[in-house]
Parts: sequence; structure tokens; C-alpha cells
Amino acid sequence: MFLPIGDDNPNERTPVVHYGILGLNVLVFLYMMVLPAKGVEEFFARWALVPARPTLVTLFTSLYVHAGVLHVFGNLLFLWVVGDNVEDRLGHVGYLVFYHAAGAAASLTHVALAGGSTLPLVGASGAISAVMGAYAVFFPGAKIKIWYWVLIFFDVIYVSAKWAVGLWFLEQVILRLVAGPSHVAYEAHIGGVVFGVLVALFLKKLVLKQHDTVRRIVRPAGGGGETERAAPVFAGEAPAGGEDGDARATIGQALRDGDLDAAFRHFTRAAAGVETSPLDGLGALSERSESKRPLDVDTAMGLGDALVHAGRYGPAARVYELAIEQFPADAARPEAEFRLGTLLSRVSADFLNARDHLVVAFHTHPDPRRRAQAYDELKRIDAHLRATLFSRRPPGKTD
Repeated sequence: MFLPIGDDNPNERTPVVHYGILGLNVLVFLYMMVLPAKGVEEFFARWALVPARPTLVTLFTSLYVHAGVLHVFGNLLFLWVVGDNVEDRLGHVGYLVFYHAAGAAASLTHVALAGGSTLPLVGASGAISAVMGAYAVFFPGAKIKIWYWVLIFFDVIYVSAKWAVGLWFLEQVILRLVAGPSHVAYEAHIGGVVFGVLVALFLKKLVLKQHDTVRRIVRPAGGGGETERAAPVFAGEAPAGGEDGDARATIGQALRDGDLDAAFRHFTRAAAGVETSPLDGLGALSERSESKRPLDVDTAMGLGDALVHAGRYGPAARVYELAIEQFPADAARPEAEFRLGTLLSRVSADFLNARDHLVVAFHTHPDPRRRAQAYDELKRIDAHLRATLFSRRPPGKTD
């Protein structure tokens, strides 16, 4: 037995539509539970989708009708794991439209292949299959937490979404080919996944164009307030002259030229208190006094932003680390701690060091949204560490 029980993909917004769909499914099922047997038959006759005579109304109402406790529990468990993140990516209205359009598409796939069956089609599995397909496209490297039980052995493993959904889809295809027509609407599952994948690929390529999971989490929280800082140095004019201004201007010009390697090289040299002597063609290094530190925290955070945006996570982590070392008392330190901790967790799988930085961010960051994100990432790290402890498997990395 295999059951998905969670994932390692924190949200950026409250999934109100996701909760509403879950709640409505539960309420409809509880209503059916109190009906007499004849009332249940009448309820199915009115709201279930009959492939031989589909209607526009039952195409959608059948998504909220379930045949039993295990049916509704299994469907909603799968939806609970993946639905919130897909809503986070599509937005509230987008997710609401996508979910019901996907359910209709999955049901129509079953209708087209069911050969005029009069057996009612009920359940949200077609729509949920589409949500799973979209999840695999939007978050291919996110880890799905799966609990399994074989005889007397049980454990929790983490499987990348693209593999978890892909293998489940393959299973549905094989079962449809082997079992043929049955009481399980494999056609709806297959049609749902195909619909979800195709729509998500289209949206990801042409409409959403959001960054991957790491960039989406690490990017500045925004919204003003105490966490808002000066614009990154590459966005405006070069700083004024002088020793400090020279270093910042050099880094800023490199960023404006799109030369991240040069910007990172100048930054690390300046942060180390050294500079290139213009009198030596080989670029000899001369020590710079501690009292004449050539950087400010906005330069560091701006460079870190640029590196994250470009997917240069290793150099970005080093920039945030140097920012913390150089400016330990600055108001930007909690944000640097959050970003460094997230990069160490998501990219390097250095969970112990990541945890130290995220704990600082959780306790000191002035933005409650960032504190919530830090808390979610800490929960994810703890889950990985527990899984490693009990299953003796090294935690994997997230794409």
C-alpha cells in the first residue's frame, strides 16, 4: 500500500479555493450519509454523470459525489497534497477554473471511451489527476512524502513529483489495458493527467513564466515595510566616487553589463579587504584596512538578487554568507539568513547548516510572511532528517 501524506513545497498564499473544494466534498458526502437508501439512489440519479446521457450540470456536480468513505478519503488525500501548490501557482480564480475544466475534460474522456455505459460516474479523481499532472509540471523536483506498507514493513520515502506522478500515470494506463472497462474510471484518470500536463506546460511556457521553486521562495518578499531596502545597484546609476563608491561602482557596472562572474569576483575581493593594484599588470593584491570596508549591505543584497534570478545559487549563497559576516548588525541580516538557509536546504541539501540560518531568520525577521516561510522550510528539513534517521536513506535534493 502506498499513500501520499505530504510534500516539501511550502506555499506563498493561503489556498482558500483548495480548502473550499475539500470542504464542499466533505459536506456533500456527510449529507449523503444521513439520507435513507432511497434518498441516496435519487441523489445519484440526479447529480451523477451517466456516460450514455451526459448533461452540462452533471459534468460538474459529479465531481462532488462519492460512493463511499474510502472513495472520498482517497481522493481528498491526493488533492490535499498537491492542490494547494497548484493554486499557489495559478492564483485563486485560475485554480477554480482549472479544477472544474479539468474535471469536465476527464469526465468527457471517460464518456468518449465508455461506449454508452449507463453506470454512473462519480468522484473527483479526474480533476485531481489533472491537478497532479499540473503539479508535476510546475514543481518537478518537489518531493512527495509517501507512506508505504508491505506486509510487516512500513516507512516514509520522498519521491520527486515528476517520478511519483509519472509512475502513477503509467499504472493507470496499464490497469486500463489489462482490466478493460471496470468500476474504476481509469479513462478519466488518464484524460485528467494529460489535460493537466498540457495546460500546465502551456501556462508555464507562455503565461506564467515564473521562476523555479528555489527562485520563487528566495526572491524578495516585497510589500514594503521594514524588509524593503534600496534598489539593487544594477538597477540605477553608479554610486558616487570615493574609495567605497569605486568598489560599488565596479560591481554595479559589471551587473549592468550582465557580467555576473566579474561582479561576483569584485565583490568577494572587496569583501575580503583586498583590491587589485592598477600599477601591477598581473593584478597584484594589496590589503585594505578594516576601517575602509568598500561595500554596503545593499550592494551585497543586490548582487545576491541578481545571482538568484540567474539561477547561480552557489555564488548567491556565498554572497549572502559574506553579507552576514560583514554586516552582522544590519537590519538586512534576517533576510540574508533566510535566503542563505533556503539555498543551503534546497540546493546543497546541507540541512544542518541550513537549519541554523533559518532558525535565526524565524526568530529575528520583521516580516511575518518570511517567518512563516522559514518555519515551513524548517518543518521540511526536520521531516527529511527524520526520514534519514529511520529509513537510513540520504535526503535528496530538490530541483
